[in-house]
Amino acid sequence: MKNWEKTRMWLFDMEDREIKIASHRGKFSSSVIENTSLAFLTAIGEGADIVEMDLDRTRDGILTGHHDTTMKRLFYNDGKIADYTWEEIRRMPLYNYLGEVNVTGLETFEEILHHLKGKTILALDKCWDHWDAVYEELIKADMVEQAIFKFPVKNQKAAEWASSHEDCMFIPMVKDVEHLKDVEVLRRKMQMAAVETVPQNPEDALFAEDAFDWIKERHMKVWCNSLSLARRLVYGAGYDDLKSLAGGGAAGWGVLVEKGVDIIQTDWPAEVDAFLKAIHRRGCR
Repeated sequence: MKNWEKTRMWLFDMEDREIKIASHRGKFSSSVIENTSLAFLTAIGEGADIVEMDLDRTRDGILTGHHDTTMKRLFYNDGKIADYTWEEIRRMPLYNYLGEVNVTGLETFEEILHHLKGKTILALDKCWDHWDAVYEELIKADMVEQAIFKFPVKNQKAAEWASSHEDCMFIPMVKDVEHLKDVEVLRRKMQMAAVETVPQNPEDALFAEDAFDWIKERHMKVWCNSLSLARRLVYGAGYDDLKSLAGGGAAGWGVLVEKGVDIIQTDWPAEVDAFLKAIHRRGCR
């Protein structure tokens, strides 16, 4: 059995206490660009069980790995991916994280799937406006079982799409404990593997053990981000990657584990993997 198949089985095994690692856009830095197959494969090599990716669509309908609303950060271009054809984007200079023109550029979703087939679970995040095209590519690659579609729980259009695709797995994203009421309704209509929680502080009701217990009692895993992206953005109730790296894993990731988080999304898969192994929450039941 391949590792992705084991992870898929784990998603529906509520007795398995192992913690899984989701890599945020893959492992990227300097000239390794986020949302590319190299970033995803590197993350898998560092211990990630799931790779989270974002997809956008060009003017001529090509899906490509890209997160931002505009192209400003990677292309120094205020336009949008949808403003250009794939051939135009392919010829544009892409700037790496050092501000230099990079050797490689973006990849099509088809190319990404080719490199990841049979290797990992794909968590498809910011692409709910293009799910029909995404699903078509997954069907062509015979990879529907490797994919999980994520969506904001209040996105009615995405919820309707999910309700009509029984062969797919879904993870709703919840920012308020009151939104668990929506989860209760939707879980009866679709195959829900987990719930992504975004608590803002330690006192947040969404970060309470009873909220996590509520999710697990309904046979879903708890996904929580430990990302540290900006002062204005808070993930994991503040028990994030930065706190974990500066104060030791127990100061951040360890708190998430103690609270009952099953899937930690991080920018540091190797470090999380080492910490979880040290506390015996990897490779054990």
